[in-house]
Amino acid sequence: MDKSDYVRLFKESSINDETKFAPVSLERPKTRGRPPKIYHPLLQKEKEVSSAVQRILPKSIADSVVQKGSRLAHLYGLPKTHKKKLAMRPILSATGTYNYKLAKWLDEKLKPLSVNEHTVSDIFVFADELREMKIKDREVLVSYDVSSLFTNVPVDETIESITQREPLKMTGLTESTILTSRSQI
Repeated sequence: MDKSDYVRLFKESSINDETKFAPVSLERPKTRGRPPKIYHPLLQKEKEVSSAVQRILPKSIADSVVQKGSRLAHLYGLPKTHKKKLAMRPILSATGTYNYKLAKWLDEKLKPLSVNEHTVSDIFVFADELREMKIKDREVLVSYDVSSLFTNVPVDETIESITQREPLKMTGLTESTILTSRSQI
């Protein structure tokens, strides 16, 4: 695959999809008073998240989850070589972004809510469970190919479902969940 194929496939798989990606304007918004010396949408997002986190969470936690000197997420693609028609799998590396530390902290708090008897931790546990499974003569084991699972999860409904859980209400994570999920660039 040469560079032109890579770029074409990458555009087809991700950045041309306006339901998942939107261009960010670098134009300075009109404000009253003296404009800031430097304007960048990333700095603006960093300030918004920081002020919201400082307002919502205790100071010790807020100080540890606010990212200072954040960077833009890095989007790249990996070819799906197992497909008949060559395609690209978009990967978005968000390490060091303005909401990365908050998302990691929130993931740690929400993870216990997702564990149940239907949760499989990795492929090895799944393989062991399949080996132990007794399939009757008239039963069929079906495997589905899920496309864009995480990019197609309905964000608003998911946040609503998570925030209705009692332990979450008591720990004050509702605002953090909404802030982390909805404020993506």
